[in-house]
Amino acid sequence: MFFVVLVMLLMCIGLPLAFAWRVFRLDEPTLSAWLLSVANAAVIVALVLLLGRWDMAGYYARLLVLAVFLSAVVWSLGKHLPRAWKSRKNLTVQRHGTMLASLVLFGSALAYVVYGTIPPSETRDLTFPLRDGRFMVGQGGGVGLLNRHAGHREQRHAADIGAIGPLGYRAAGLAPASLESYEVFGAAVVSPCDGVVVGSRNDLPDLIPPETDRQNARGNHLIIDCGGFNVELAHLQHGSVSAQVGASVSAGDDIGKVGNSGNTTEPHLHIHAVDRASRTGIAMSFDGRIPLRNRLYVN
Repeated sequence: MFFVVLVMLLMCIGLPLAFAWRVFRLDEPTLSAWLLSVANAAVIVALVLLLGRWDMAGYYARLLVLAVFLSAVVWSLGKHLPRAWKSRKNLTVQRHGTMLASLVLFGSALAYVVYGTIPPSETRDLTFPLRDGRFMVGQGGGVGLLNRHAGHREQRHAADIGAIGPLGYRAAGLAPASLESYEVFGAAVVSPCDGVVVGSRNDLPDLIPPETDRQNARGNHLIIDCGGFNVELAHLQHGSVSAQVGASVSAGDDIGKVGNSGNTTEPHLHIHAVDRASRTGIAMSFDGRIPLRNRLYVN
């Protein structure tokens, strides 16, 4: 897990800064060649900003990264603006064929990711399932690059939600073994709807990261019948589930705490809605906003 987080940090921080430095040092013969180079860099940086786990790299760090990149673009533009739009020999495209191919490739990837952020035509608006904190979506969106659950029939609109502290990080350290080091651990979980509990478990231990329990993937959990569809909340803290099967709950009622039980590499809340008849995932929104990767909810 430490290696995964380290790679994420290098991608989120190192890659955009490397492209900012490259843009800063550009010395293209024509303005069109400069525009092609900057467009390619901008598309890649945009992908990093959308796909990066900024709860790991720092929620506020991405603002700094973006500011550095835009400053490099402005500086470089000032240097290239007096230059001709194209070469007399009209060799710009030929000399930058690789750059053009890269722009098409990463531009297509960016379009695909942006498509995954478009809200579905129909969503069920629910009460946000966590209370008293700054909560950030780690997995969420309509495509696999944004949400690792997107390919699963029942969980295609699932969300994994963590929390960030005052400095914008999900934990004290890159991949701490202490559960208490994670901002979300122990956060109050509330019912997302008015309904009846139809499934629960409360006896599984909270695991020390990166240990997982694949035999009991949900871990401690609750399944609530919200009227025509079920909502599942997973990876709850051992002994914290307060609603038993058959109990009626109202939206906003305390029902448990975030833990690290089941098939999870670190503390977070997993939530998804599923149609009982077809067993297909249902798109959710919280306070009118769908849970997208890096979206912040303050409750």
